[in-house]
Amino acid sequence: MGCSPPQPLTLYGVTKLAMEGIARVYAADYGITSVGLRPFVVYGPGESSGIAAGPSIAIAAALRQEAATIRFCGRVGFVYVDDVARLLAAATTRQIQGATVLTMAGDTREMLDFKAALALRTGWTNIKIEGPPLRIPSDLKSDPVPMWLGNHPPTSIEDGIEASITALRDRNES
Repeated sequence: MGCSPPQPLTLYGVTKLAMEGIARVYAADYGITSVGLRPFVVYGPGESSGIAAGPSIAIAAALRQEAATIRFCGRVGFVYVDDVARLLAAATTRQIQGATVLTMAGDTREMLDFKAALALRTGWTNIKIEGPPLRIPSDLKSDPVPMWLGNHPPTSIEDGIEASITALRDRNES
């Protein structure tokens, strides 16, 4: 049985799907190769706007011991920002094949798991989770990374929180 065609749930998703189609046609018609990424919720230092920035904002707030609210709940694919950067950097140093598109689900967990990991690491518990689940597919899984891009395991939320705190502290000390 074949795959069902993508059914984006948001205007953002429809736009991304259209761009992937354009990239595929450019590769077929003109030989222009590309790598497109579909990361779920990207978090880490520097991610501070939009609804999906809630986990990043919460990490920074917990470090300052300030209240914060993450405006969505439910199961989420947490993708640490450095994972995206490493994959894009690998794509710039390797021979790209076709119009490659990769879904990055990262560390798939419940928002409550993220909140608990953040509280365990920082001791700060004044982070609220409010709002509906994000409109993303319920089957959160990553596409296999092609061998020509190398090995790119996802960062756990515990390691991503730790790396974020380290980066934020280093930035504040500069």
